[in-house]
Amino acid sequence: MPVMTKEEMVEQLQEGAREIMFKKINGSIRHMKCTLNPMLAPKILEPAKTERVNVNVIPVWDIEKNQWRSFRVDSVLQFQKVRGDQV
Repeated sequence: MPVMTKEEMVEQLQEGAREIMFKKINGSIRHMKCTLNPMLAPKILEPAKTERVNVNVIPVWDIEKNQWRSFRVDSVLQFQKVRGDQV
């Protein structure tokens, strides 16, 4: 069971940076500092109409890698605010 709902995660990611820990498809554990805050991430592009969208996946801006990444909501083990919300 996820730590919180997808909607709650998206709302918090839009507010600022969050640190998440999740289990990747290959079974390894990944830590990521990420955001959906427009002040911290490039413009979010809408998927093409022909592109399949997985409703269980959240695309995010990885603050440390400066790239778009994504994670599955049901794979999240920990979700917390970055200390001081600093990037």
